Amino acid sequence: MNARKVLEMGGGTLLVSLPKDWARKNGLAKGSTVAVEELSGRKLIVRPIEDVVEKPKEVDVDYPRDDLTPVVNDITGAYLLGYDVIRVLGSKVISREDRARLKSSISRLIGLEIMGEDSKQLTMQFLLEPSAIDPEKIVKRMAMILEGMIRDTAEGVQEADQKLLSLVGERDDEVDRLYFLLVRTVRTAIIHQDVAARYGLAPVDVLDFRVLASFLESVGDAMAELSKKLNTVKLTKQAAKKYGSCILKLEEMEGLAIQSFIARASSRVRRDYAKVAELSEEISSSLVEIARMEEADSSAVVETLGSVERVSKLLVDISDLAVPTRILHQEPETVE
Repeated sequence: MNARKVLEMGGGTLLVSLPKDWARKNGLAKGSTVAVEELSGRKLIVRPIEDVVEKPKEVDVDYPRDDLTPVVNDITGAYLLGYDVIRVLGSKVISREDRARLKSSISRLIGLEIMGEDSKQLTMQFLLEPSAIDPEKIVKRMAMILEGMIRDTAEGVQEADQKLLSLVGERDDEVDRLYFLLVRTVRTAIIHQDVAARYGLAPVDVLDFRVLASFLESVGDAMAELSKKLNTVKLTKQAAKKYGSCILKLEEMEGLAIQSFIARASSRVRRDYAKVAELSEEISSSLVEIARMEEADSSAVVETLGSVERVSKLLVDISDLAVPTRILHQEPETVE
């Protein structure tokens, strides 16, 4: 830490000198202008004014290929890596079918818009400012969608409502869109420390958000798969009721796990962690009971049971992520 003494100038203005090496490295001299940005009540960022508006990162993607999939993958990869301008450059005319598929893939990437196109080119630009994107808000939005997917799956299986079950999987597309945005945001915070500071995230927090993004995306995939499979199995009313009750416990687990992650430093985290573990055990026991029911089509139900178990374990992983090691090793709190 480079400590600097605060000086006072006439009129009450406070001054702090800049480190000479840092000033020289950034081309600052007498008369230069710096940008001062308040991150929180106790943090400021000071940087050369020239750095306030950075040159957009640009990348070109070649077209055509033997298959369009690598082109789509390159666009997605460039988006996740934080490129601001992505151009698809064709050595020949981009076909109508390929153009439609490219536009469909671009629609999955929040903030990426087509700014120009001609017969051989598509130019896309990311239009969201990093300061306007909050990783915590993205996580909460993903959690709300997943909560609805879990709740509707429970209702769909209890009421044998195939239409409701078929709608659950469609929402996984929005989870994927938010996942891509969260990964891009986290990568930007890793590269630019000032962005991470603006989000109020320490380096370990940034890593946790990246791991959480993967877990939440996997929960969405598992719920979409589960709702699809449940549309193909036949359950007795007794088994369906127990199944629905089991899935509703996933909803409770998801709420507790996300709340714990958002409030990792709070005193309630350890209690939430214990409750999530308890619910996971209850779900495992219920799944065994469902599998043993003679009236259930065990050959078809096995795969659905596996999907429920997978979601349960993922939610436990999120709960694990929320609990610092030091909290796990503290003595249990006493309740008076």
